[in-house]
Amino acid sequence: MAQCRRVFDGIGFVKHSPATVSTEMESMKTRENQQSAVDDHKNVSEIRRQFLCATGAATLGAAAILGSSLGSSKALANTPSNHSGKVPLVEASKASELKGAVAELKINSSRRLHLINEHLGDDIDVVFYTHGVYINENVSMLNHLMRDRRANIATQMDTTLYNQLFMLRKVLETDKPVHVLSGYRTPETNAKLRRRSSRVAKYSLHMEGRAADIYVPGFSVEQIQKAALSLQAGGVGLYSKSNFVHLDTGQVRHWGA
Repeated sequence: MAQCRRVFDGIGFVKHSPATVSTEMESMKTRENQQSAVDDHKNVSEIRRQFLCATGAATLGAAAILGSSLGSSKALANTPSNHSGKVPLVEASKASELKGAVAELKINSSRRLHLINEHLGDDIDVVFYTHGVYINENVSMLNHLMRDRRANIATQMDTTLYNQLFMLRKVLETDKPVHVLSGYRTPETNAKLRRRSSRVAKYSLHMEGRAADIYVPGFSVEQIQKAALSLQAGGVGLYSKSNFVHLDTGQVRHWGA
């Protein structure tokens, strides 16, 4: 007699052969993944509709990035090979709460991010999250890209920031990389920058690994700002003269011109 085992069918326990159980579980997993992708797409579509209404734009670039797989993750050739050891790493606070549209991302979704460090040339294109799990190695690569270039020190960045950047690219409907001008800052670097400019906050979230100054090629900073504001996921600062937008995982607020 073929060996059987019990699985819960939602009402009671029933007997199925191992082959049947395996087939049913794979089928359930596929349906869950498909539904998750559909739900994420609906969520982003609504946010983007509101964004387009606010900007009056008809279209903003290429098709949204959907269906990325772990198998397509890669670090491009000019990525430094010493991201995991030679740069000092400092501890950071725990990941902050997901807010706004970012909080509505489905657990089963895969999230891919393409970042370029404007000053150092690091170019990272990886899936950093899939099916409820952050991929530590790929997150570490992103953390290394976000390092303080003046002190050559990295930190464990707030992963909520990566989710914000992921959603920003979806709302903009672009596969172009996000260019990072500033990510993590040591207190010493922040103090030095503060002496040069009154626009640098004394208690900047850059020092906690919770902020990034960015731009996206092909989009004005005003377009990026409005897309970021539509997420309602954290702080958004507009710096038109310097041609960048500040994003952070703090309270929902905005400033700048």
